[in-house]
Amino acid sequence: MGLPCCHKTVAPIDETKKTVGEKAYRQYVHENVQYTELFRIQTLPIFLVGFIPPLCAAVLSIVIALVFHNDQISNYNWQCGRARFPSLSRIINLPLERGIWQILIFINFPIRVIELITGFIRYDRLYHEGYGRPKFFNFMRHAYFIVGLGELFFLGCLSIIGERENTEIHVICFYLFGFCGIGFFIASTFCHRHSLYYVEPYGKLSYRLKLLFMGCYIAAMPILVTAFILYWKQCLLIGYEIFALCEYIGVLFNIAYHGTTYFDVKDRMLLSVRIAEPIELPNSPTVQTFVEEC
Repeated sequence: MGLPCCHKTVAPIDETKKTVGEKAYRQYVHENVQYTELFRIQTLPIFLVGFIPPLCAAVLSIVIALVFHNDQISNYNWQCGRARFPSLSRIINLPLERGIWQILIFINFPIRVIELITGFIRYDRLYHEGYGRPKFFNFMRHAYFIVGLGELFFLGCLSIIGERENTEIHVICFYLFGFCGIGFFIASTFCHRHSLYYVEPYGKLSYRLKLLFMGCYIAAMPILVTAFILYWKQCLLIGYEIFALCEYIGVLFNIAYHGTTYFDVKDRMLLSVRIAEPIELPNSPTVQTFVEEC
């Protein structure tokens, strides 16, 4: 007894290229809808818009503060003596550095949201059946999306609510941002490993870089906390400097981890902007009927 079949009627793709202004596009029909492609965007420009601004925000803010405003950020009523390296919170509390940080960080937000939505959908489509635990994979996929949004939310909060607005809320948001970052790294790395993203030519390289940056980020956390406690409890001045350096390094590792997305989309994705218009399919020989086994 043969398998039941389902029939799907699809109009063939019109391979004739047309132009809208200077942009080439194609038309095709699928399930009574005509799609007109307006233009395509390669993944590299999108990646750069999402990666370069936060990297510049961190590097420029730290360098400008240390070079030009060192006296301002170091001239605090230190409990155990003046430290040479201030925390990132104090750096982005300065007017110029704060403006640079906020502008470049918030430019990145729309791309990050698109990245999270795209990853959430594509991990579902690209799940590797060989893993054998689809429910747990689906749980981690949802964790990837929810914790990723949390990381983005708390990054926005700590960027808006600085030390001068409310120190306690700022510190809480900073810690929640760090914990959400760790959760996102774990979920993202897991989903990558058990999906078809983990294939050559770039899948394994991306996975190894994810493990490297995640490991360095997590390893910096206990050092950061220990150094902070040593400064405030034991008045060990170098403790605060180690704490500040761990903050700088942690932010850079966070950005580097997100940079591994480049290898996930390189030569694999293309953004196509199309117009969809409902139409009536004509009864003509140009319409082809395909039979698929269900």
